[in-house]
Amino acid sequence: MKSKTGGKTKTSRQSQADARLKDLSKLLARSRQEVLARVRVLRKEEQDDAVELPADGLDVARSLEDIETDAGLIERYEFQLKAIDAALSRLERGRYGICEKCKEEIPLERLKAVPFAAYCIDCQKTRNEGRRPGEGDVDEPSRHVWTPPEELKESVEK
Repeated sequence: MKSKTGGKTKTSRQSQADARLKDLSKLLARSRQEVLARVRVLRKEEQDDAVELPADGLDVARSLEDIETDAGLIERYEFQLKAIDAALSRLERGRYGICEKCKEEIPLERLKAVPFAAYCIDCQKTRNEGRRPGEGDVDEPSRHVWTPPEELKESVEK
């Protein structure tokens, strides 16, 4: 079935592909905003957790523990943000939602669960088999140089 749109003929398959890309783009944008919001909250909590001197040893220890927990979570979310930015880059190049290894479409259910996924489930399992627990990256294609977005700098200042 073909439909006429603005002088161009599109097949229903092309329309479905365009709709899928639009949905995936929205999914990534929403995920990115959620991660940015979480980092902002954690940075605010990190600042609030700092105990002003003078404080007793127990207060200082609790404060340091809270700050370290927040810092670890911030680092994890920033890594996730880096992976999302890499996925957005793949989207711009027309490669988002396509497995980096087998070049097949990554199922939409997987992308909903892991929006920055670069591999289908089977290829990701194969990649994980050679690794020990705790070893490896969330997403190797996101290894390119990444600069934290301006939104993160603003969150500390607000």
